[in-house]
Amino acid sequence: MEELKFNCPAYLAQRFWLLCAEREMTPGSALREFMLREISAADAAFDIELKSVTGQDAWSISQGHPKK
Repeated sequence: MEELKFNCPAYLAQRFWLLCAEREMTPGSALREFMLREISAADAAFDIELKSVTGQDAWSISQGHPKK
């Protein structure tokens, strides 16, 4: 999988880390959830079967569980 890199102001990154901790989510699972929600809202035809792509179900991914 590709690593996404982008510039982010420090205050925004710090708030994101706090948000993840408050929600007990990993940063990766928070970003995946956001991307899936936004893409699904913008494209009604978008449907992804996470298990076939990642080898994990949505719950495992959202909880940040490592692949077995």
